[in-house]
Amino acid sequence: MTRPAEVKPREGDRPGTRWEEFEVGAQLPSFEFTISPEIVAEYHRAIEQEPAGYSLDGRKVAIPSVLSVYLMAVLYRRYPPTQGGIMAGNKFRYYGDISAEGDTAVVASGEILDKFEKRGRRYVRYSARFADTDGKLIAEAENISTFPN
Repeated sequence: MTRPAEVKPREGDRPGTRWEEFEVGAQLPSFEFTISPEIVAEYHRAIEQEPAGYSLDGRKVAIPSVLSVYLMAVLYRRYPPTQGGIMAGNKFRYYGDISAEGDTAVVASGEILDKFEKRGRRYVRYSARFADTDGKLIAEAENISTFPN
């Protein structure tokens, strides 16, 4: 079982990344974490859903958005967080399921896709990929965040 806090650097742990330091095309290092039935139940309670998961082909599975709590860790493991960052948008595409009955090992990785300024704000757009340990895709995400510096 891997809690998001165990893989995501926290604001203030290291100096935060300045907007100028983000490199378009930079690969975000892969890391592995485990989503357990306990994590699934905790997430489901937090979003007021059935803690045991829901049924898919006779199996209990997690609501796919459970991966969203690991999304920023993909960026922050290479680029430490800056106080005051704001998520401006997310898109997820789901391809595989996450068990609510047993552990699911997940490998996350990503890439910086773009950075831009708009109306006086600075944005970073990156992709995240979540796969099982055999490389089978579970989900893809794209995030846009704005940073104050």
